[in-house]
Amino acid sequence: MKKNLLALFVCILSVSLQMSATIHIVNQTGYTFSPADFTVLVGDIVRFEWNDGGHNTVSTDVPAGAATWNSPLNSSNQSYDYVVTIPGNYAYVCTFHAGQDGVFTAEALPNSVQNVTRAAIEMNIHTSANGNLTVRVLNASGDKATVTMLDITGREVATLHQGVIASDDFTIRQDVSVFQRGIYFVRFQEGTRVSTRKVLVQ
Repeated sequence: MKKNLLALFVCILSVSLQMSATIHIVNQTGYTFSPADFTVLVGDIVRFEWNDGGHNTVSTDVPAGAATWNSPLNSSNQSYDYVVTIPGNYAYVCTFHAGQDGVFTAEALPNSVQNVTRAAIEMNIHTSANGNLTVRVLNASGDKATVTMLDITGREVATLHQGVIASDDFTIRQDVSVFQRGIYFVRFQEGTRVSTRKVLVQ
């Protein structure tokens, strides 16, 4: 009897959470996402909706423990739902079109306590003849990490670092003078913490 009551309670709780979830629509219109900056609650759904052309929605920065996403937006894939499970800041782009990006902030549900930590990457790029990419990693925990550089298609073109990051203020330098001009992404991953930043090699 107790097991049946517990199962019923879990079922009711699950349905209640689903009913209370809000769906936030992000429209792809031309080369923009609209709205480009908004706030949600944990448990809400962010729905990306396609209108025209060939696009995608790709996460570039998520809080620790949150799932990343990479979904096409086109005539065959007209919407994509992302369920928000972790509070924090989220950023995303269309990797096909420079400047087509957006962010949203997820707030914890009332009376819920969650610890959120993440690694932030600051980057400076020098476009001189001896062009160097400087990646400064903040808030690293000292665990093993991998820092890679990806081209606009998501193909890995260089491994900037692989191994332990000795401190929470760690600098990596990479000669990018031999790279073709264009948009690239630097991706930092340390356990479940993932952060990606866009850079322009000129």
